[in-house]
Amino acid sequence: MPLVFFVAAMAVRTDQTLLRSGCDSEATVVASLPAGTPVKVRFRLSDGSDCFKVSATIDGKDVLGYVPATALTGLERYEQERASAASVDVLRALNPVVAETRKAVAKTGDPALDRAQQLLEANQPAQALEQTQNALARHPRDPNVLVLAGFAAYRADQLRQALDYWKQALDIAPNDPLAAIYERVKREADADHSGDKLFGIHVALRYEGQALPPDTARAILAVLDDDYSNIAAQLGCTSDERIVAIVQSREAYLRSTGAAEWSGGQYDGRIHIAWTDGSQVGPAMQRALAHELVHACLTSIPSGARPWPAWLQEGLAQKLSGDRLPANVREQLRQLAQAHAIPKLENLQQNWSRMSTQNALAAYSLALAAADALYDNYASYGIRNVLTNPETLPRVTADLDAKLGL
Repeated sequence: MPLVFFVAAMAVRTDQTLLRSGCDSEATVVASLPAGTPVKVRFRLSDGSDCFKVSATIDGKDVLGYVPATALTGLERYEQERASAASVDVLRALNPVVAETRKAVAKTGDPALDRAQQLLEANQPAQALEQTQNALARHPRDPNVLVLAGFAAYRADQLRQALDYWKQALDIAPNDPLAAIYERVKREADADHSGDKLFGIHVALRYEGQALPPDTARAILAVLDDDYSNIAAQLGCTSDERIVAIVQSREAYLRSTGAAEWSGGQYDGRIHIAWTDGSQVGPAMQRALAHELVHACLTSIPSGARPWPAWLQEGLAQKLSGDRLPANVREQLRQLAQAHAIPKLENLQQNWSRMSTQNALAAYSLALAAADALYDNYASYGIRNVLTNPETLPRVTADLDAKLGL
């Protein structure tokens, strides 16, 4: 499931609380925590278990492990701060700006700009950047061409170049939404020190050499390449250009992305991951990497007039990263559906970042249940056929609503 990160003033509620190596009740006991022991939250799992990874100090020794939410105080503050967290999805903020820009550049009749837009839709930003640079030789003072060039550069992980193009555009034609995006990306570029790079077959990995040993970085790249091959085979996406993945320490991730404290990963045209697994690629982190790869894969598949809906994005991201819906959660969903207490799939909003934890858990669980139903009921037709024919998705969605009792 997606990892939800947060740091808050929390403490152990009851005496002799068991700190375990995992969320399962059979996981190895790491330590026994006295009531009132302060803990620092590393992240919260949103898989229905409501389990926290925390660190604490016992007898002068630092310990790390997992406890259930019921064992902690301070959850109310967690909810308040989590609910007030703002979305930091630069790609979402850019979309309306770029949509207006595309209308304007279409009027130039420049074939290079037409080709650039096709390449961006096909998730090939580096080639799109080359096309916009060619067009700039003919339209050097056109702010719309500069905005599009900056967008291509941003998607190609060329942040300084993107900022240069956007600064030129703003100097020619002030634009408040673009100015806000410019400042956000400038903060990211100033705070991001992930300069080490490795190149795989499908993925270009950028990482912090001081925070991540080279052997670990190579292991991450191998996992990303293998997982992308498996995901692409199921969904039908292609990677004519390498997908950019940026792996940082949690602190650097928060500084460079401006993400809320609870965030552990995001996709904005590039994969961002906050690394928490030491020198090994553990199961939870492998799921987190695969989850963001699914988003990258879906971005390269044309979705028609509208973006792929949130339930499909998050449902497939969970399913293909190996998540399974527990039986008790599936039963809760059934009861909620009977009581008409959860929305239909088509009514789930695109942006889930402002949901309360309870609503987010329900939304992610519902999305995973929908993905399971999609595979159960459309295996013979083919998931790839659904994705390559987006006009059929409203009918498929209505069918899944019925099967889920919504």
